[in-house]
Amino acid sequence: MKMRKIFAGMAAAALSMTMIMSAAAATDLATVAHPDENDEAMNKTYYSVGAMAFFMNQTWQWNQSEWIGINEEGKINVEFSIGAPMADTKLEGKGTLGDMGVMVLNMPKDGYPYNVKITDAKFVAEDGTETVLDSVNAITEATEDPEGGFRIHIRPQDEVDEKTGEVKKAARPEVAGWEEEGAFNGGVLSMTIDLDPNGVLAGEAPAEDSKDDEKKDDKKEDKKEDKKEDKKTDDDTKNAGDTTTDTNTTSTGSGTTTTTGAAQTNTQTGVASNAILAAMAMAAAGVVASKKRK
Repeated sequence: MKMRKIFAGMAAAALSMTMIMSAAAATDLATVAHPDENDEAMNKTYYSVGAMAFFMNQTWQWNQSEWIGINEEGKINVEFSIGAPMADTKLEGKGTLGDMGVMVLNMPKDGYPYNVKITDAKFVAEDGTETVLDSVNAITEATEDPEGGFRIHIRPQDEVDEKTGEVKKAARPEVAGWEEEGAFNGGVLSMTIDLDPNGVLAGEAPAEDSKDDEKKDDKKEDKKEDKKEDKKTDDDTKNAGDTTTDTNTTSTGSGTTTTTGAAQTNTQTGVASNAILAAMAMAAAGVVASKKRK
């Protein structure tokens, strides 16, 4: 009984996890927005998606790039040049990094989170030093930022809520120490943001509608197979009934059921005969005993 309860609990937990994973599954952008010359609204929704890079030093003065649109392959190629005066307004060689990154905007809100793949994320400093941003390249899901859109923050220090102590924006290890004076004096931030990592636009992976159609087709095929199997079963049952009749008539059949049935019939008949004989014997013995007493 205990083992049954354990297995039932495990099954319930597995089902719960499956539902949670299904509910949290990320969306392919192409399933909700894609290039379509015959659908003006859909085309506009897709090509309105784009990005802007941004930068702030430790004085938190905001700077941003021009608009970078998405291409027909679902990619946004970012290259943002951060001049030395942006990092150090006094040009005293005391430049600092507060926060820099990219914000991807105008993806349909009801589709979050989205599947995403980021490649070649790096920062090349003014002196040619290249810093590969591995933690950015590891991002696979575009979640909606409280400030709007999907935002990639590259900062040397956590942003912490003073009241709750909650980390609102986490620091990245690749830029640790860049908040110090003179540690950051400009350069080029670049990366490729792929919003079609599963190849839906290229036809490498089926869109959701296609998946639904495939499921419907599979169900139709299953129903056809079930009907065939049911018909075959009915035919087999009918044939089995005919065979049993022939076997009983000719007494030459080799069916297991028929043979077993015959054996059971003989056994039951034998038991009944023995019971009758025993009763007769007891009755006879009673008559004999009666005669002797007389």
